[in-house]
Amino acid sequence: MSIAGIMYTVLVLASSAALIRGVVAAGRPQGPDPAGDDHGDFVRGTWEAAFLSGGPARLADALIAGLHDDGRLVVAGPGVVGIPRPTARNPAEQAVIDTHRAAPSASLHWLRAAVTHSGPVRETGDALAARGLLMRPGPRRTWRTWAGAQLFACFLGFLVASMLTVAQYADDAAQLGGTDRVLDAILHMVPASVIGFAIALGCLSVTEKQLTAAGRRALDEYVASSGHLTGAAHLVATRGLAAAHPDLRAQLIAAARVRRRTPAAAGPHLAPSRDPGAWGGPSGFACSGRSGCGSGSGAACSGGGLACSGGSGYACSSGGGSACSGGSGVACSSGGGGSSCSGGGGGGGGGSSCSSSSSSF
Repeated sequence: MSIAGIMYTVLVLASSAALIRGVVAAGRPQGPDPAGDDHGDFVRGTWEAAFLSGGPARLADALIAGLHDDGRLVVAGPGVVGIPRPTARNPAEQAVIDTHRAAPSASLHWLRAAVTHSGPVRETGDALAARGLLMRPGPRRTWRTWAGAQLFACFLGFLVASMLTVAQYADDAAQLGGTDRVLDAILHMVPASVIGFAIALGCLSVTEKQLTAAGRRALDEYVASSGHLTGAAHLVATRGLAAAHPDLRAQLIAAARVRRRTPAAAGPHLAPSRDPGAWGGPSGFACSGRSGCGSGSGAACSGGGLACSGGSGYACSSGGGSACSGGSGVACSSGGGGSSCSGGGGGGGGGSSCSSSSSSF
């Protein structure tokens, strides 16, 4: 093997070993379980299920739905929130009340965005990551970037090492068997290149989702064992906005489409995280407790995913998405970053399109 080939092989194998070690460590429990339980691979209640299902945005939706269900929170007009009974049963609900008090306006989209970044929501994600059910955003991004860079480096490095190998054996190429010697030296680098590519692709696949294998397993078990629960918070946590009250669902879908900077709020539960690796969005979270985005005849993903309501139509929340509700046909009109659709006989707008009962994701 040529000198360049030896260096290439060593670097690829060293990078692959570091990548595997880093990705595995990012999905491991970060320390002893604060509750004193050695087995943290199960979901402890509605709020953790919501975070695993759709990230901070799903948890914010579940909190708002729970407060709305028993009349402690009301939404009127075009997304105007009122809290006639400011009583909280846990720190997460208190964060919603504190956020509303500190809000510069009573708009639902502001409340939802601020709750998404509140202390209790962030702490829920931290607790799940500490038990190995989620990958922390910072390490996940780091190793995902590393894996992408290794893919590029394997290809480019192979070309460079091959050219250097040809240059090293240039004088031997004219001799009998010299060409075979050059080809053998290049072929000796192929196994390292294949291994580097395979490991990088595998790590990219693993880090594509925020949930670890243990997290997805725990969420599936929770959804299967909690089918008897019918509270609004639980239904939104496990099924998404499709399970919310119709009036609230429409308001939350509209709020999810608003993409504006959330003003800083003051309060014990409201201090935003300054950690660049803090939980910032729903990307990479499961859409539902089971496979894909399915729940009955519709599916639900809040935040950056899809929220689908019953019948054969779909309701899709998040920026640039569409909002559709049941019926065999849909009528779409442009609004915000996407389209708002309701059951009807068709029609079109300038945003995203929604199809009839035969449509699918």
